[in-house]
Amino acid sequence: MDELTMLTEFCRKLGAPPPQAVLMAKQLLKRTEQLALERKQSREECLTYLLRLIAEGQGGRVASDFDPPDRKSE
Repeated sequence: MDELTMLTEFCRKLGAPPPQAVLMAKQLLKRTEQLALERKQSREECLTYLLRLIAEGQGGRVASDFDPPDRKSE
């Protein structure tokens, strides 16, 4: 099973309808690539970080190391 398929299934199990689950999985992969470049970390580290944020958020918690984006530029 490829990465996109696994992430799509993960998102679906979180309650996303199938079309939304695919979109969410693609966005996760895109953000993983962005973080890897920004932080100079491996893709695996970045994907693990994002999946942990999702899992904690699903449980109603905010990760202590969550760094929200700067919204001043919007």
